[in-house]
Amino acid sequence: MSDCTRRVFMAAGPVGVLSASALGSTRGFATGVDKDTVGPEYPTTPAERAQAIVGASHVRIDRVKELLGEDPGLAKASWDWGFGDWETAIGAASHTGQIPIIELLIAHGARPTLFTMATLDQIDAVRAVLEHVPGADALEGPHSISLYDHARAGQAARVLEYLGSKGLKPEDPFPTDRAAVEMYLSEYTWGVGANERFAVEWSDRMSAMTIKRLGGVARGLTPAGDHVFLPAGAHHVRIRFQIEGGRAARVTVTGAGPEVIAERV
Repeated sequence: MSDCTRRVFMAAGPVGVLSASALGSTRGFATGVDKDTVGPEYPTTPAERAQAIVGASHVRIDRVKELLGEDPGLAKASWDWGFGDWETAIGAASHTGQIPIIELLIAHGARPTLFTMATLDQIDAVRAVLEHVPGADALEGPHSISLYDHARAGQAARVLEYLGSKGLKPEDPFPTDRAAVEMYLSEYTWGVGANERFAVEWSDRMSAMTIKRLGGVARGLTPAGDHVFLPAGAHHVRIRFQIEGGRAARVTVTGAGPEVIAERV
């Protein structure tokens, strides 16, 4: 070993020994963090955490406080309930009229929307958007919930009066009945996996036909004619049933990623 090499080795020796020891440990170099607690998605927020706060923001303020205490950034979280029906935490609180949750989320950095303003009876903000943004009166909130219903959830008297004067009181989003959709109700599969299928069912609670992937969340369906339905919160998606022998034989879903064709079970 040359004098130069020996000097470099001796200078680096203690660090080299420490580094080798650290590499063989489950502890971090400087912080002592257990690497097993840092998931592969870090620093991106795990999806289940986003789903948790969006779900809780519908009504569970204590759970929202708990989650924000662990990570204030969750105030801006959003979640896709299916087919592109994205909902933010503040969106969930807005359509359920949970004003204390709205205020809590805003205090932690959540971004209020037009629908939040309707819930809070902020008439000047709602009027400004509707009068100056083309097409704003046709916008829908999460799950296709109307601006009017957001105002109703917040008991927003001024916004309700204004929207009513503009003829923006909504109709029934699911204008149908069970007898009319009986031909569609079944399971439909596109593969051999246990969850490679849709369940098309009738919901008494929603008074609507619903579709869900097994293990997923049921989405209400709005009839669009010619055996085509639109999922709540995702009216860009087309769910088309093919009828054979008086009942649906298969269903095709387009507009939500890859086209999916599923056969009736």
